[in-house]
Amino acid sequence: MGPMNEPGEIAVALRGSLLSGLPVEEDVGGAFIIDEIDPEQILPSWQAARASVPVTGRWPVMIGPEEVYGDPTPDELADMRRVATSGHPWSVFRPGYGDEPVPEWRLTSSLPSVLGDELVARAMRELPAPVTEAALGRWVYDRMLEDPGLATRAVRILGDFRGTKQWYQPRQVQLALLPTPLQWLAPAWLRYFGAGDPVRWRALAGALYEWERRCGAELVAWWGTMLQFVVSRPPAAGDPAWEVAGQLKAVGGSLQMEQWTLALGVARSDAWFLHDRP
Repeated sequence: MGPMNEPGEIAVALRGSLLSGLPVEEDVGGAFIIDEIDPEQILPSWQAARASVPVTGRWPVMIGPEEVYGDPTPDELADMRRVATSGHPWSVFRPGYGDEPVPEWRLTSSLPSVLGDELVARAMRELPAPVTEAALGRWVYDRMLEDPGLATRAVRILGDFRGTKQWYQPRQVQLALLPTPLQWLAPAWLRYFGAGDPVRWRALAGALYEWERRCGAELVAWWGTMLQFVVSRPPAAGDPAWEVAGQLKAVGGSLQMEQWTLALGVARSDAWFLHDRP
């Protein structure tokens, strides 16, 4: 059974919810738009539409005005679905630190302010020279797991990346009801700055597919340069959280936090925020 295709049917499916009575209009690519969304009620409004997916057959995504661009053909959708479910998105979005040496200023100024001189000196003793960003990042994360007090101090200084604290709230919001119940096909209709060509659209679909299966991540909002998710099964601390944090930074290329601080957050978070801007 396909998605509902009549505005009246969709309005009836949403009756009695927070979206009841709001206008429903057809848009590009078979999507429908619900306007007049209260920007203060983004998550509750999305939750109301999410609850109706088994009835409407349409995945809801909060967007800005006129953000639906794609009009995929059945063959294009089939291709995206094939690549997303069998491909390797991390060959396109490459996660993790690079192998470049750690700059001197980080060793003498930035890291000591968070970790303390003694721990930075220990890292220099224990890690082979030249110390790379990849080796140092994982070494620091492991020390955070060993010392909850150190992790608490780092979070206090660098920021707590749990929950919806980082989410963007625009002044004007619409709700797109995509003509699929599969959230990971959203890149067929919506454009993210960090995925600017068909290869990356399909890779992004693959990332969404993997995060759904692995972490219960569900796409809530798509603001062009930002993506927001709720998460029902956060990765465990250690290797799982480290790996997911690297993936999030690979897709969210403008995220400024260290991978180890993000890993501390995602292991305890029910929401994610990604950002990739010009």
